[in-house]
Amino acid sequence: MTRVSRALFAAAVAVFLWAGIAPAQITRIDLPVVESPALGGESFGEAGRYERLRGLVTGEVDPEDPRHRHIVNLDRAPRNGRGRVEYRTTVEIYRPVDMSRWNGAIYHTVPNRGGAGAAEPALLERGFALVRVGWQGDIAPTGTNIVARLPVATGADGAPLTGPALEEMIFDDDAPRSRYRLTYPTASRDSAGGMLSVRTSQTAKRQAPPDLAWTWIGDTEIEVTRPAGFDGGAIYEFIYQAKDPIVLGLGFAAVRDAISFLRHEAADAAGAPNPLAVTGLPRTAISIGISQSGRMLRDFLYQGFNEDVAGRIVFDGIHPNIAGSRKTFTNYPFGQPGRWQKQHEDHVYPGDQFPFTYTTLTDPVSGRTDGLQERCAASGTCPRIIHSDSEAELWQARASLVVTDPEGGPIELPDNVRVYLLAGTQHGGGPGVHTGPPSAGLCQNLSNPIALGQVRLALSLALYDWVARGAAPPKSRFPTSGDGLVPAAAVDFPAVPGVTWTGSHNPLRLADHRSLPPMRGDAYTVLVGRTDADGNMIDGVRHPNLVAPIGTFTGWNLRRTGFAEGAQCRGAGSFIPFAATRADRRSSGDPRLSLEERYPDHASYVRAVRGAAQALVRDRLLLRRDADEIVALARGSRTRAAGTVHRD
Repeated sequence: MTRVSRALFAAAVAVFLWAGIAPAQITRIDLPVVESPALGGESFGEAGRYERLRGLVTGEVDPEDPRHRHIVNLDRAPRNGRGRVEYRTTVEIYRPVDMSRWNGAIYHTVPNRGGAGAAEPALLERGFALVRVGWQGDIAPTGTNIVARLPVATGADGAPLTGPALEEMIFDDDAPRSRYRLTYPTASRDSAGGMLSVRTSQTAKRQAPPDLAWTWIGDTEIEVTRPAGFDGGAIYEFIYQAKDPIVLGLGFAAVRDAISFLRHEAADAAGAPNPLAVTGLPRTAISIGISQSGRMLRDFLYQGFNEDVAGRIVFDGIHPNIAGSRKTFTNYPFGQPGRWQKQHEDHVYPGDQFPFTYTTLTDPVSGRTDGLQERCAASGTCPRIIHSDSEAELWQARASLVVTDPEGGPIELPDNVRVYLLAGTQHGGGPGVHTGPPSAGLCQNLSNPIALGQVRLALSLALYDWVARGAAPPKSRFPTSGDGLVPAAAVDFPAVPGVTWTGSHNPLRLADHRSLPPMRGDAYTVLVGRTDADGNMIDGVRHPNLVAPIGTFTGWNLRRTGFAEGAQCRGAGSFIPFAATRADRRSSGDPRLSLEERYPDHASYVRAVRGAAQALVRDRLLLRRDADEIVALARGSRTRAAGTVHRD
């Protein structure tokens, strides 16, 4: 080879190597091993022990790339010498100490408000590499959270950008004064620089009574003097001129780029190795997002970030869990990703508007035609999707709109989507029946203890089998219009003494967010689940503790006196125990059969729980180990006169 040909070859190799690095957008990766072995040194099945890596990755995006032009304020972010916008984000990885035992798959968990969550033993036993990437850029980084460090947009001359911002506050206490930390600093601490109002509910008139007052504590904090005549659940709304908007949409790009790098690149631009490229690159990647994180995954998909800058798919499968029909308030000038629209809270924020589902539809309310998979369908990067919701998402997150059109009619979901409704569960699920007495807190009824994490785990593993092995997941189990979903007014809930039933649920109207607060338009049709004579939901995936109930388990609960009484209670469901005996229920007037009438003895109760658990295992909706635990808890329980369950 001549000197010229060697030089040309070297140049070609350099171009090839840079081309292999550039698409992933990651310029530097620094993820040292911080704990080995991790997790107390425990060994997990054939995967053995795990170690934890944690650190920062630095990336950059090209503002001129068409994939990035919809990122709000990206054109106003600082650029480096290559004309790119830089970001950094925390990445945390759990990998087998012996990487020859790795199953070759990334199991990505979207952090919820920077929190990582626990490592699920069933995933570790199967040899997954657990990956978490920071995406939320409005949270201060700490030594333990997982967040993104994103740039602030500025004017052309470097001057601060300003604009209106809205903060909704519900203090849920009876203090005379309350402090509240704002998401963005104020542009001016002039006393005329903000407007505060109070109202009793989302639909009530905004008021500014004479004894309502506020003052600046700092650029990002106010103190509110609360007026007489409003209880602890009152809604306070502060509108002010903010500055320094964070380019929050880059958080989606950070997740995309970090996962793409881990999937496709051997090293960063400086030669630092990909920590998963030890025995070969990952063969597949799936992601789960729970609650806020599930809303993030739906938004991530909708905004086209499942395509990397080389046109490749990022996640082969995604599992949005307990997200309902919502997205997030992220890619906006003064976004607040932590907001989530419930019946009593946060109706003034974007993120709950059309499109709601994975099927492309025409919305008769807004006149728009759209769907969550429009962008990925155009680029050929749509993942396989398992979407699962608790029953609370029907009552509080308009989850019916995932499976109906905006007028409540049935729709056909795409072939790459499966949907599951976990009947009888509250948002996030409970600790499990028979694990201890539930509490009520701000709610009228005891909170719902039925767990949903067990079914969620089985569904996530079914998603992996679908993606990695082509094994079809369980058939969808989500009721729809005309087959299990009904208007709230049509639910025939039993008249249980001491329980208030109003049919309260979270409605939805078209909102015009060009004004603060937004203007409200026509209503969408929101449906809920039909119930049996006990008030328990009939359709969907039914946990063994719902099939063999010891009470009524709902996806709704109401706030108690002093805290916006009668409004929905923050994602909580209800547990309304059955009477212990026939005599007890007759004396109280409870129309529901007692425990004595349902289960002749404790063994018959355990048999009912076991049969329901075995059915879910057969249907791949519950792992055998979790079924055994549910049965063991039932076997070790007993009931007292009040119908509540205790351990022996």
